[in-house]
Amino acid sequence: MRRFRVRVNGKEYDVEIEEVSSQTQVQQTVSEAPETPVAARKTEPVKKVEEVKRSEPEVDERPSQSGDNGGTNVVSPMSGTILEVFVSVGDSVSVGQKLLILEAMKMENSILAESSGMVQQVKVRKGDNIDAGETMIVLGS
Repeated sequence: MRRFRVRVNGKEYDVEIEEVSSQTQVQQTVSEAPETPVAARKTEPVKKVEEVKRSEPEVDERPSQSGDNGGTNVVSPMSGTILEVFVSVGDSVSVGQKLLILEAMKMENSILAESSGMVQQVKVRKGDNIDAGETMIVLGS
């Protein structure tokens, strides 16, 4: 018989496990560890735990979203500071063109156009702090 003290979510349990051969059944008992001696502790049988399969939430990792005015919003993928803006209202942009540089966690991130079009609005300036999901530029067709 082997004893182990296990802590789960802040509760302490004493667990006794008996080693047996593969032909006999394993007997396990679990008891909470209050301040009473081991011999006086109440034992509870181990309950079978089934694995729960969790479905991963779908995450849209694209920084562009459809705007209210029919244009495409280029949104910030993370919180950070605008270091440089390369476009202005009326500029024509193509797919993959660098729109601005966003600094986050001491790293410079180039934000590229995911669709071609004309810049309708530039909602950020150099030095602005921006939150994740905030619209930075609106592109139209």
